[in-house]
Amino acid sequence: MADLDWADDPATAEAVARFFARTIGDDPRYISHGEIQCGLSDDGLHWHPELEARFREDMRDIGEETGLLVARAADGEIAGAAIVEWTVTRRVRFATLADLSVAPGQRSTGLGAHMLAAIECEARRRGMAWIFLESGKDNLRAHGFFERHGFKELSHVFARRL
Repeated sequence: MADLDWADDPATAEAVARFFARTIGDDPRYISHGEIQCGLSDDGLHWHPELEARFREDMRDIGEETGLLVARAADGEIAGAAIVEWTVTRRVRFATLADLSVAPGQRSTGLGAHMLAAIECEARRRGMAWIFLESGKDNLRAHGFFERHGFKELSHVFARRL
């Protein structure tokens, strides 16, 4: 199984930006309202043409409120990565799994489940009551994965472009 680490160094963040752009950049099914909200997609149908640069920019926010979980294969290559936002409001503490990707050759090996377990462990350590995530409406493989790991659909998101 790949080694997992909560990373915060700029070199790893840069490598993860490339990893995300490479592993999800050809698949618009991954796009959900979160990708529109943070400018990774302009229309919800296509990735922004400067996707890697936008991910690099987002990686500058890694720190106390945003965690970066990195899975490395035995050869040191990134096999998976996740961005998790830690939020504390007046009433509720929750984590948002903003992005999770596993390298195509590592899918269906248990790595994603291993990463989810690490995220849950860290969320519990931080006193979080919930983990939220959102997924593109046509990303059925991801939906099945998350449902198998105890996530339940809570709502539908609607949007109107102005």
